[in-house]
Amino acid sequence: MNIKSLFLTASVAVVGLVFVACSHDDFIDKDAPVKNFTAEYAANFEKKFGKIDPNQNWDFCSMQPSYSLPSSSNGARTRAGEGEGSFACTTGEIEVEKTVLDWVHNNMPMGKNNQQKGDPFKMKVPGNSFSIAPIYQGNATYYWQLWMYVEDLGDFMIWEKGKDFYYKADAESDWTELGVGREGLGDGGFYSVKSPSYTFTNLPEGKEMYFYLKVWKNGSYDLGYDAYLKYLENQNQNKPDNFTSLEGMMISLVNAKKPEKVPSDYDVTIIGCEDQKSGDNDFEDLVFMVYGKPVPPTERVEEVESARTKRYFMEDLGTLDDFDFNDVVVDVQYDRKKITYKYDNSTDKLIGQTEEKLDDQAIVRATGGTLDFTLTIGETTWIKSEHKNATEMWNTGWGGASINYTAVLGEPFKVEGFKPDKNNVSVEVVDKGKSGEVKTITFPKKGEAPKIIAVEVTVPWMKERVEVPDTWFSE
Repeated sequence: MNIKSLFLTASVAVVGLVFVACSHDDFIDKDAPVKNFTAEYAANFEKKFGKIDPNQNWDFCSMQPSYSLPSSSNGARTRAGEGEGSFACTTGEIEVEKTVLDWVHNNMPMGKNNQQKGDPFKMKVPGNSFSIAPIYQGNATYYWQLWMYVEDLGDFMIWEKGKDFYYKADAESDWTELGVGREGLGDGGFYSVKSPSYTFTNLPEGKEMYFYLKVWKNGSYDLGYDAYLKYLENQNQNKPDNFTSLEGMMISLVNAKKPEKVPSDYDVTIIGCEDQKSGDNDFEDLVFMVYGKPVPPTERVEEVESARTKRYFMEDLGTLDDFDFNDVVVDVQYDRKKITYKYDNSTDKLIGQTEEKLDDQAIVRATGGTLDFTLTIGETTWIKSEHKNATEMWNTGWGGASINYTAVLGEPFKVEGFKPDKNNVSVEVVDKGKSGEVKTITFPKKGEAPKIIAVEVTVPWMKERVEVPDTWFSE
């Protein structure tokens, strides 16, 4: 049947209805512009990619879970005041020889990212007494204090930067005091250090405990220890940040050299600390050791996030012959959970595994259209103009710009009611013409010309006005 006969048939049908209609408005198909637009789009799609198999499914996802490092942390913990308990802390001192200092200096170079050289540090209170001692202090801008937190007891300051810390430049030199708040051994070449040690007894066995740095960042005019002194004068400025070991600011250097002054039947865990959350991650700003008989039951904690992801490529009906499928690119992550693995550092044996369910979330990766739209995922909506100028293309390579395939527009947002097997995603687009029509785009049925497709999260999207390859839709 040709186009002319189609129009003739439609005309006869309308004439026949004129005699029985009650109102002229009954003959107006308000959805006709969208239907016509959709039909023309479908014709252009088949012209480009070929006739569509009526059984063609536009969901190309395997829905296999993928794993990644946690996307966010819980933020710095702020603890108020010091707790009180019946445990005992006795002080002493210990010497650390050149071979240990050289090991730290050579393996933890200042300004380099050394995070992969250790594991996140965590421990529980052992049944026996144990000791800690600072053994190395790199060069850093800030002044900090080393604090300890014990579950049910609270927070206790252990040591402050440079206090009671001595070093020798060579074997014949006298001990030189570093001085409170002063910089340390970052330049290397020292013969030995003598540092304070702290031995703890009667802590509540099995309770969570960790160490953290309380850091005074630079104030308006001062750096380092001077910022701390300003804080003592006026506690409304130069406030400290608490960086806890739970946030990856401390790592266990499991292959570090053991100091000779530690008794031979003692075990040692050496800890590298970072004094900035967004710093260089050299973890040599402070290095201290935890030692005892037997070794304190340290745990290596590894966290990963598991999620299934569908990446949706969408066309917004702004044009009829544009098949770049980048007008909306959004990743929907579902069946999300955080998996925490705990290992015994002394044996590397897995000693525990827990799972925590996380909310479904969506991540907008690109917006190629120049129309405002409302993206609906399940029961959650996201409006382009609330995050970006409605007429602006973003992250689609427009004008020769590069595409950042890991970029996020805004923040990942919580999604409720998403059904991955139903692909209940849609887009409402407001026509930029005088009509102001709202076109609603839903996930296509089998055999329909698609304006939305679901792909694996590893599939990159096309640059602006670059059509997806024929091979995507052609056998």
